[in-house]
Amino acid sequence: PRLSELDALLRVFLSTVASLTFVHIVVSRVPKNLPRLIATLPIVYLFFILPWLFSSIAFRITCVFFLSWLCNFRLLLFCFDSGPLLLHRRSLPHFVAFAALPIQIRLPETSKDRRQVEQHHHHQHSSSGTTLPRVALALSTIFLSLGALFTDYVQRRRALCLPALYTLLMSSSLDAFLAVGTIPARLWLGVEVEQQFDRPYLATSLANFWGHRWNLVVTATLRPAVYWPVRSACSRLVGSFPARLVAIVATFLVSALMHELVMYYLILEPPKWEWTGFFVLHGFLVAGEACVKRFAGAVPLPRALKVAVTLTMLYVTAMWLFYPPLIRIGLDSKAAAEVQSALKVLLGRA
Repeated sequence: PRLSELDALLRVFLSTVASLTFVHIVVSRVPKNLPRLIATLPIVYLFFILPWLFSSIAFRITCVFFLSWLCNFRLLLFCFDSGPLLLHRRSLPHFVAFAALPIQIRLPETSKDRRQVEQHHHHQHSSSGTTLPRVALALSTIFLSLGALFTDYVQRRRALCLPALYTLLMSSSLDAFLAVGTIPARLWLGVEVEQQFDRPYLATSLANFWGHRWNLVVTATLRPAVYWPVRSACSRLVGSFPARLVAIVATFLVSALMHELVMYYLILEPPKWEWTGFFVLHGFLVAGEACVKRFAGAVPLPRALKVAVTLTMLYVTAMWLFYPPLIRIGLDSKAAAEVQSALKVLLGRA
């Protein structure tokens, strides 16, 4: 990144810390619900503005994800005495970190939850010694994917190869950004946080993929912000199971709209709603899985077959609705140009 990007990064950092400190010291003393919401809205607005300080796509999208999406959702939950920030309101460093960073700490409340955490303790919480290797592996995959994008073979078969390479590029980039985001929590606060991906390539259903394996920090934010409120409100009107289906679709709809916001920050053009179609479609598919499981029971298929069917559904629908906007804007060329520019700066040739 150029000096202007570093200057923007410093401004965003200072603005974020100052804003969240204000929320912790002042806004937290305002009565919850509407009064606290009104006091928080200027901060929410600021976090939608800050990403525009960056000209780099990588920095801008990271800022959108960290602040405009996750942090704003957590602040809105805090207005109603809900969400993860309520657990950290007594400590300013914890409050700032758990508001601004894509991290979460799982707090089991029942003996069953505790047993599950103990069973998965090594996988979920032994990441402190594996963060740097994960980042190195992710960065290596990013560089290899970008290099492969410009080979003659890929250029001659763009429609076939680009979705596969974009899958590697996107998953590796997310894993690297989120892994790096956990480092301040460990160094600054001395806490262990959960990993944000749990081997998504082993998902046995779409519900398993979206709910328990892929980008879990978003899942943990959308549940209290959308899923549980919608399910609670609808259950009084239509019953428990229909309310669950409505809540699933509503959660995917909100996720779709936030992804469209990310796309707007990426291309600076009005949305074409392809990403909305992708996530809403998956919302209905996950709801359909819930219906099949409820009325027909668990389908006795081999695990390998269920994984293959799930990954095929993800890939086919992504090729149809998710990847075309990225291919149209030439994200591969833009990403490669930014990486090349960053390398020149790091090597002192800028």
